[in-house]
Amino acid sequence: MPPSFPEIEPLSLSDRVINALKDAFFSGQLKPGDAIVERELARQMKVGTPVVREALISLQGQGFVRRITNTGTFVTQFSVDEVRQLYTLRLELEVLAFTWARPRITEADLRELSRLIGIVVQAGESGNRREFLERDYAFHKRCWALSGNTYLADTLDRLMAPLFAFVVLASGAPLTASMGREHYELINALQNLQEPEFTSAIRKTLSGFASRWLSIFADGSGPTDSSGQVPVL
Repeated sequence: MPPSFPEIEPLSLSDRVINALKDAFFSGQLKPGDAIVERELARQMKVGTPVVREALISLQGQGFVRRITNTGTFVTQFSVDEVRQLYTLRLELEVLAFTWARPRITEADLRELSRLIGIVVQAGESGNRREFLERDYAFHKRCWALSGNTYLADTLDRLMAPLFAFVVLASGAPLTASMGREHYELINALQNLQEPEFTSAIRKTLSGFASRWLSIFADGSGPTDSSGQVPVL
């Protein structure tokens, strides 16, 4: 039999620029608030400026950069108050997503979610920040999709994509295997709990995630709110 090879994913120049910029985000080479100059980026990557512009428009749609008219493009930066508001909204919407997902979830879904958590744990053990964040996000995104409501899933996706990268990066906090294992509490709730214990367990786990990152972000490099206090969810 002839040898079997995996399918190679074709990537456009724009996709390659997007991946290179994401690598820079996750490695900390580009930090929240940094300016991105299209012509300089095009020169360094040896691609046309329109290719870079297309990539930045895509990254803007994903929430990774902010383009300000007549000023420039900047890596997304959040204040503590913005992070608090987004996490507060995320908590309510994500609890709803898990509630709607519970009666729809299958054993195959649970196995897939467990597989994703396993990769997150491995990334925490190896110190691979990008893999940790991307697989962590993939886990939550899959849970949102299992709600069966595409509008809810899309809303959570738009709200949360940049936070998964930049709140963690701005805090400078390590990503550990134990953080990954905490997600098994969500699977246990989906698999074994009924109401009202189900909602209580989901809310407690998600609130713990939010409180941790709000506190670390504010105590690390993020600013405090107008009162000078660190807001707690």
